[in-house]
Amino acid sequence: MAADSKGLLIAMLMISTWTAYAAKYRVIPKSTAVLLGGTITMKCAYDELTPADTVVWLGPPNFKLIATGKAVNPRFQRYAITGDHSKGEFNLAIREARLRDEGNYKCSTFGVDEAEGLAELTVVEPVPAPPDIDGGDGPVIHGHSILLSCVSYGGHPLPRLEWYNGTRLVQSIRPSEQWQMEDMVAKLSIRRVSRWENGVNYTCKADQGFPDLVKPVASSRVLDIQYPPEVFIPRPSIFVKEGDLANLTCLVDGNPTSTVTWRKLDHHHSLAGAERGNHLILHKVSRYDAGVYQCTADNGIPPVDVGTVTLKVRYPPWIDPSMKQTITVQYDNDGFSLDCLAEGNPKPHIRWRRKNTNLYWDNPLRFNRVDYGVEGTYECVATNEGFPEVSKETKIDVIGLPHLLGQDLAEVLTVQSGGTARLGCRIVADPLPGRISWIWRSKQGIENTLHDGLNGISINDKITEQEMSSALTVKHVDIGRAGTYICQASNIFGPVKRNIQLEVEESRTSLFIIIIATTASALALMATMAFGCVLKKRRVTRKQRKPTAVHGVSASRPMPPVPKYIHATSTIDSGVEDLELHELDRALKPHPPSRGRDDKEWKSVGLAYSGLVHSTSLPPYSTVERQLPDGEDNIRHLTTFREDGPTVPATPSL
Repeated sequence: MAADSKGLLIAMLMISTWTAYAAKYRVIPKSTAVLLGGTITMKCAYDELTPADTVVWLGPPNFKLIATGKAVNPRFQRYAITGDHSKGEFNLAIREARLRDEGNYKCSTFGVDEAEGLAELTVVEPVPAPPDIDGGDGPVIHGHSILLSCVSYGGHPLPRLEWYNGTRLVQSIRPSEQWQMEDMVAKLSIRRVSRWENGVNYTCKADQGFPDLVKPVASSRVLDIQYPPEVFIPRPSIFVKEGDLANLTCLVDGNPTSTVTWRKLDHHHSLAGAERGNHLILHKVSRYDAGVYQCTADNGIPPVDVGTVTLKVRYPPWIDPSMKQTITVQYDNDGFSLDCLAEGNPKPHIRWRRKNTNLYWDNPLRFNRVDYGVEGTYECVATNEGFPEVSKETKIDVIGLPHLLGQDLAEVLTVQSGGTARLGCRIVADPLPGRISWIWRSKQGIENTLHDGLNGISINDKITEQEMSSALTVKHVDIGRAGTYICQASNIFGPVKRNIQLEVEESRTSLFIIIIATTASALALMATMAFGCVLKKRRVTRKQRKPTAVHGVSASRPMPPVPKYIHATSTIDSGVEDLELHELDRALKPHPPSRGRDDKEWKSVGLAYSGLVHSTSLPPYSTVERQLPDGEDNIRHLTTFREDGPTVPATPSL
């Protein structure tokens, strides 16, 4: 011991002596660690060393002199000075490191700062086993607390203990210098554990701080936290097509594992499906399987939890079969409607259409007023997405009073004389009338029933399922055919009729002939009157000359006007126009007197035929009369025609 102190004193004196010759560190010793039993080299090198300079190594305990130059103290058999000394390298090599080798080392020479060459060597003895964890090794009810203890045995230096929740550091404990125990303990308290701590990995890691030499060791504890079940429904609503498979799922979070049971709400019978844990399997789903299903989870830790799944079954439209195939409605009914009931999923769109048409109406089918045009077959059509449409037929049968078609046509028909008039009458009814009858009313109000084949009249009747028609044809129309024609029919609900007035116009040719005849008659009358005046004047003159009177001739009535058939003749004797009158075709005609009777004077012209002139066989003109038929009938739903002239329609033609 005294020798070591003497050497150290000499070395220090030498360093003090050679301070002026300052060598410089090229490599300064650094603190390092070595694994127990391993080899370590602590490097030290100088620049500007002289042959007189001496490099010394000092070490534990208490900076003992280990080596001077290349010479090593014999007490340090496992130590050696290595390196190229000519280059100023004086490295300290230690083999088979032991715990006593741990401490502070210094490489120094004359003229260098003593503090610069100081380095610490740590000898590491690995922890023999991972730490032990105590606590939390059994189930813990949620809401309770847990105390976890971590104990690390042995190792040098003592490790640092760290608690991790997963990968998150929650606690770290380092050994203090006053720690005298060979074991390291770290405790972790967890208060009021919840379901979120279940399955969490709490890890205790022992780290000696030299990862290049020895890896940290750790132990873990997975917490078993028991908590009541919680139900989670991934698909609260499920749509399934009828006939397909349905899988109802009820996910449960709970510890321990829960028992899941299924039931259908508002359904007291056993389920048709198969329960497989958290799943309810329904094979070949029908529309009657639709509804709300409830799953119940129970693991023995109250409370239990429930969840619901709504099963919606998609199926094609279905029309209520109770809808009648035939519905009878009375004619002229107001506010009639027909409702169609249909089901389906999705909810079907319900419309109405007339059969064999593309004309649609909304449901319910409404009619503001029912007529015979409403009658027919209607289809209730129901459609929804993903399925073909379905339909059901209903026939609307309209019954009631007969109805005449074509009420908007003219009620007056004008036909030229000699033409043909055609009248039509169409009736719809249910039930159909027995027949359609025709009546003609004259202008005097006299009514006659018309029959087929009577006086140039023809009647043609036709009957269909719900319609009856009658066509009346009048040929060679004259003024006597004018009047009112009545078409009428009736059934159990009552009668119906329509009048149409037929007017007859004279043709232009006939009118022209009448005008000529009238003019000629007027001219003849004027000539006759002039001739009568002349004749009377002559008679007066004769009486003045010869006052002999003709007796026994008298006229019972005035002479009729001279017709147009008077002819003038000249006599050879006097040159005076001698005329006689005689009867020709019931008309008076001038005739010359006979030349063979000398007892008659020419003055007696016109008196020789007193039997004709004064005959009472001729009726006065006022007694000749003709009664002409008249009258006109406004017939509903008539069509009128005329030939040889324009036609005026009254109703649709049949």
